[in-house]
Amino acid sequence: MAGQPDDDLETYFATIFNTAKGGLFGGFFNGAALADANVAAVVMDFRWTTSFQGTTPATTIKYAFPHLTSDYNITPSPNSVDPVSHVPVTDIQKAAIVTSLGLIASYANVVFQEAASGSAADATLRFAQTATGGSAARFPTNDGPYAKSDSRDAGDNFEGVNGNPPSAQYFGTDQFNTIMHELGHSIGLKHGHDPGLHGALRADVNDNEFSVMTYASWLGSPGIDRTPTEARLGSSPQSYMMYDIAALQELYGGANFSKAGTVATYSWDAITGQESINGAAAPLTGVTTTAKIFSTVWTGGSASIYDLHNFAQDQVDDLRPGHWLRFSDGQLADLNSQANAGDPSYLAKGNIYNALLYHGDLRSEISTLITGSGNDTLVGNDRDDHMSAGAGNDVLIAGSGNNTMSGGPGADTFYFGSGYSVVRDTVADLNGDVIHNFGFGGVDVLGARISWESIAIGSTTVTISTGGSTVLIDGNFASGGEFVITNRGAGTDAHTAINFVNYLPSLSEGVSVNPALIRGIANQPMLTGDGAIGFTAELKSAESFFKNSVGFYKVASDGTILDAHLLFANSLGVAQEARTFDLGTPGNNQRIGFFLIQDGFDQYGNVPTDLSFRAPNGGPANIDSGAAVLMSASLGVLGKTPVFHSFAALNPNGLNEVLSGITPGNHELLIGFEDLPRATGDNDFNDVVLGVWTHQGNQII
Repeated sequence: MAGQPDDDLETYFATIFNTAKGGLFGGFFNGAALADANVAAVVMDFRWTTSFQGTTPATTIKYAFPHLTSDYNITPSPNSVDPVSHVPVTDIQKAAIVTSLGLIASYANVVFQEAASGSAADATLRFAQTATGGSAARFPTNDGPYAKSDSRDAGDNFEGVNGNPPSAQYFGTDQFNTIMHELGHSIGLKHGHDPGLHGALRADVNDNEFSVMTYASWLGSPGIDRTPTEARLGSSPQSYMMYDIAALQELYGGANFSKAGTVATYSWDAITGQESINGAAAPLTGVTTTAKIFSTVWTGGSASIYDLHNFAQDQVDDLRPGHWLRFSDGQLADLNSQANAGDPSYLAKGNIYNALLYHGDLRSEISTLITGSGNDTLVGNDRDDHMSAGAGNDVLIAGSGNNTMSGGPGADTFYFGSGYSVVRDTVADLNGDVIHNFGFGGVDVLGARISWESIAIGSTTVTISTGGSTVLIDGNFASGGEFVITNRGAGTDAHTAINFVNYLPSLSEGVSVNPALIRGIANQPMLTGDGAIGFTAELKSAESFFKNSVGFYKVASDGTILDAHLLFANSLGVAQEARTFDLGTPGNNQRIGFFLIQDGFDQYGNVPTDLSFRAPNGGPANIDSGAAVLMSASLGVLGKTPVFHSFAALNPNGLNEVLSGITPGNHELLIGFEDLPRATGDNDFNDVVLGVWTHQGNQII
């Protein structure tokens, strides 16, 4: 943009709208129906479709880099584009354009293919340089009220001086931002600062931190009044930003979750700013001339980790969608080229921004965060988060999922959320820690087996004192449950879990449980083995329309699911004398999980015993991946009906399909399953109720 408006509102005489451009047509999209006004603010209500005035969005869009003036000869004439004033793009421009196309394909369900020629018959999107002013782009073909676009040149992009990166190091340049911006127009995005049509972006998100489609490079800049502003060199966005991504997903077939079932560890270089995934340079990324870090991450549904341990400053990292992570102040984007370098008034709020959810789907959320040695603040989201802070006096704030948190060395402060949370640290690292809102959760003390003598319980506070360390806990412990101590392992493998476990709520057929009580497994440490503790399960009751099949598996310390077994094939047909099951003796740090096959008996009869859970790519499933496919060696994929798990991350949208608790004076863990998705079920959680207890030898413990 570079201080010069783009020319996307031009119309022509003899305009036509019903011919194909590269085999595609313009079709209406109702942006007014979008739930998020800021997403609607960057949608111009037309997109590329497969038929004239069609409603099916294109899934393949062809593009070209015309080299011949004859490529612009179109029928019917006259030409709406003067071919003489346009020349082929440079190799650097071409690379930046291909990167921009790749970014869009990574967000939405659309792919881009280079066309056989640069003619309008072959290519929907065409890219050339212009010698007549600033950069410009034509919207998808439309005769709409916002900006008409002739079908003969719709989708054409013309890169002016402000779309010509000064070097091959184009990431973070205003010219790369301009290229992304113009491409956005040519596939259906409007100006975010424009109050026309669906209105402008809200004032607190109307800058390039949230969209490349606004002229405002910083909040409150003149860009909101149609005067483009520019960031300092290297400080423009390195990707499309959150409202752009959400709009593209609405326009083109929904969110791209093609990475589901994989694991991705995101990290950034503290010197160059290069983004890496699993230790290698991330696709469609690069470094800026000033080593800035400024982009929005779309995970594609992978089980994702932010590893920021190499940044030693005080970090503030928020995993919630639409929020951001600030972990390297020296690499924050400097959003005003006219201000003094480093002026805090114009620095970006964060280094990395989290994409919005697509229609509430949690698969795009990052669920693991690792920080460095500063005094860090970590904020969780709706997933089952794993948050680990390094040295320093850290603050860890749990989201609504079932969270595992480690503060590391230092006096740390934890805030539990509405889900089940666990603080897991060594005796030394727990010293001086304070845990607030503890009503539902636990502390897992690593390296020690402790007893009741080390725990002082009051009505609102608990003090754990062991090995010279003291942990202070506050919450409401007066009623509704009991504290349970779970000792596992010996020597360096010893650990003790202190949990407040709620009483199992009253369950009645067809009566929905209070949503606040649907929290998953209340005492996962109790379901963790050490190679010496045995486990037994019992079918307590089953009331359901379905003849459900129920099984269990073990989970290795790295989350891999193994050793799946069926407990019973028909929940409504288990004889009284056959309701007790030996779950074996899991190895050290192996966990037990349960699964329910909805109406498994009617669908498969006596389900074979040759079961396993696999990832979508065929490898072993992992409870952190958000995807586990039930397989039978003899029958193949058992996919006729849903499979629900005691680990929420494997359920539709990461929701709990079990609740659990104890009865007064009895530390047997009771687990109730719901056999329909939470969104459609009656949520009575008595479809199958199991009891689980532990023993060593013949002694129940």
